[in-house]
This record gives sequence, C-alpha cells and structure tokens, in this order.
Amino acid sequence: METERKGGFVKELPMEIQKILKNTDFPVNRKDIIEQERRNGAIPDILQGLGMLPDRKYYSAEDVADELHKIYMGVPA
Repeated sequence: METERKGGFVKELPMEIQKILKNTDFPVNRKDIIEQERRNGAIPDILQGLGMLPDRKYYSAEDVADELHKIYMGVPA
C-alpha cells in the first residue's frame, strides 16, 4: 500500500529498518550508514539491503526510505 506523503514510506518499511533509520545520525553516506548499523547489531539481511543503496549522501530517514522503495519496488516513491 502506497501513501501520498513521502514520509509514509518509512512507516511501510519493516520494523527493523524503521528502528535503524530512527537511530541513524544524518547526514550519512552508504558506507557510514552500514558501519553505524553493523556496530548497532543490525542483522545481516538488513545490512545487505542497505548495501544496495546508491553510494551518495542521505539527509533523512525519508531519503533512505525513498531509495529502498526504488530498490525493492522498482518505482520512485
């Protein structure tokens, strides 16, 4: 189910990813977000998903959620 609000995509992500994004210090690039989450004990599946993010700077949880939506759904948020 999609929502009109970009921030809605954060709520549609699995709970584990929501927790990760909530505790992430932004701005962050892909390498740094993976390293932060590895230190925070993220499960390998989550780290693998984050590894598919384009290598760029992310400024918010919504920014990461938008890219994850493109990766998993194949369409822009």
